[in-house]
Amino acid sequence: MRTASPVRRSGVTRAVLGLLAAGLPDPAPAAAPPTAEITRAALFDRIYGGWVGMLIGGLEGLPHEFKYREEPRATLPEFTFLENGARSDDDNDFEWTHLWFMEREAVIKLPYPRLAEIWKANMNAGIWVANKKARELMAQGVLPPATGSVDRNPHAWYNLSGQFCVESYGLIAPGMPQTAAEIGLHYARIAVAEEPLQATQFWTSLVSLRVLAAGLLEEAMEQALAAVDPRSCLAEAVADARRAFHAHPADWKAARQEIHAKWRTLRNWNDNSTPVNGAAVCLALLYGQDDFYRTLQYAMALGYDADCNAATAGTVVGARWGYRHIAALPQFRMPDRYLNKTRPQLPTECRIRDQAETLLRLAERVILAQGGACLTVAGEPGFLIRLQAPRLQEALPPNPRGPATRP
Repeated sequence: MRTASPVRRSGVTRAVLGLLAAGLPDPAPAAAPPTAEITRAALFDRIYGGWVGMLIGGLEGLPHEFKYREEPRATLPEFTFLENGARSDDDNDFEWTHLWFMEREAVIKLPYPRLAEIWKANMNAGIWVANKKARELMAQGVLPPATGSVDRNPHAWYNLSGQFCVESYGLIAPGMPQTAAEIGLHYARIAVAEEPLQATQFWTSLVSLRVLAAGLLEEAMEQALAAVDPRSCLAEAVADARRAFHAHPADWKAARQEIHAKWRTLRNWNDNSTPVNGAAVCLALLYGQDDFYRTLQYAMALGYDADCNAATAGTVVGARWGYRHIAALPQFRMPDRYLNKTRPQLPTECRIRDQAETLLRLAERVILAQGGACLTVAGEPGFLIRLQAPRLQEALPPNPRGPATRP
């Protein structure tokens, strides 16, 4: 293993990844599928970093939730990292509940009837909008994915659940964005459909790519767009965010107002929608330039559903750098403690490290199921991962729902 990186790649280059992501043929089709080798310790650190990044972003972002709508925050906020430890919140506990049962029952995609049982037992507090409506439908005997149908759930066509309830599925499918998106779609369909599922495919793919830190951030964003229907508003919003960033590299507020003028004012997508908030997360990532603390500052200050956006941004950057990097930052205060106050069948308290180890065990199952292997890497236990290029799993329907035109 090269000392400069914990990941060793075989049969793949940045150029080949770009061709694969674009749907073009591998220039050497007879070659073995691209793979990567990573030590178990290095993969654990990346997964731990992504999970901790999600916890920090979501919980530290709560004071900024829906505080800045028409304009962004005047300044970037200062904050420390969870000096009282982490706790359950909808930015993390939907996923933690699913992950806990996935590992306990040794099933990556829990069947929908079983998920309805889990939701009825656990999702009765701290639940909002599309997720709340899905739970109400379950009480009426409706099973997923019908609970996320636009015909039954009035929030399913726009709601941010397709973004903030799925990031961890990218962590458990490292370097395998197709699998990450497939897992994410399975769980996102509980509450949303259509446009939000495009967000699901984008964010799970991006997180999956960043766990192995393949290439530069904007290159990874470009690759992840191959998992999104090009007709989607999400694809357009990501492109707009990138364009606004390059037009205003030193003025994040101007870039944000361009997004607001088009997506909030002209297109009339609401403050809880995937295009508006997806563009905001992309701006935070681009202006943050892979700096963990700075990225979260931007995610909070850009506004809208800021806690969800900071959780997503924190997962992406946390997976890029890993836990040790985050723990070494001067703002880090977080004790290794997670308190569960919302999901009664889960432990009331656990270590955050234990949560990350749960994700690692699930990642091992996914790696092996996708043709990978356990092996020795540089004298340490590790994995061979069969890499995937992002690919669209679910296209938009011919006439997707959208906001009414603003009068």
